[in-house]
Amino acid sequence: MVRISCLALLLAGLSLTQSASAGWPFFSEDGLRRGTPEYYAARAADPPGSRQECYYGKPWPVSARPVGPEQTFVHKYHTAHYWPHPYQCQDRQSVRSYMDMQVYNGWQTATTFYDYHFDPQTNSLNSAGMNHLAWLVSHVPVQYRQAYVQASFDTASNSARLLSVEKSIANLTNGHESIPVQQRVTNPLGRPAAEVQQILTGAAEGALPPVIQYEGASGGFSTGG
Repeated sequence: MVRISCLALLLAGLSLTQSASAGWPFFSEDGLRRGTPEYYAARAADPPGSRQECYYGKPWPVSARPVGPEQTFVHKYHTAHYWPHPYQCQDRQSVRSYMDMQVYNGWQTATTFYDYHFDPQTNSLNSAGMNHLAWLVSHVPVQYRQAYVQASFDTASNSARLLSVEKSIANLTNGHESIPVQQRVTNPLGRPAAEVQQILTGAAEGALPPVIQYEGASGGFSTGG
């Protein structure tokens, strides 16, 4: 009778010990049952490679490594089979984002109205500005069709130029198309035509005449008898 009661107490103690554990090996640290689709879905983003651990206050290894639980076996096989996925996807997206930014900046520069597009007295679009606006309305893709106006230190001039561009767009499209107009702090990338003509004229006037410099050979030829 005493032996039976001791055995019962031992079994009860074992059951209490098992119930007090974290559920290993059937459940993971986050409470998901191992081997279930939810468990693998939660572990799908674990990075590959060895983990960095801390021993005696020092990181092992000292170089950067992932931390946390290692990948599951099936995820390790997937990483080895499809390497370098998904990192090549991230690299491609990074390159595309930089290219999209460059394309956007290029169209922004091309659709900007600078000081030489306006009359200095009335701040209205001159002939060059109207031609540039006609090109913007008819040739620029819709996703980049936005007018920018170079900002100056004169607030009145900025307002007059913005109003001139808005009215010219309405007149050019008969009010059927609305193109946003926005100020932009920038400077023209090129040079005025008069400055370019002066550079070319100076280069042509200072050029040397097209003469081939030739010096005859010293001495003569002797023939043997």
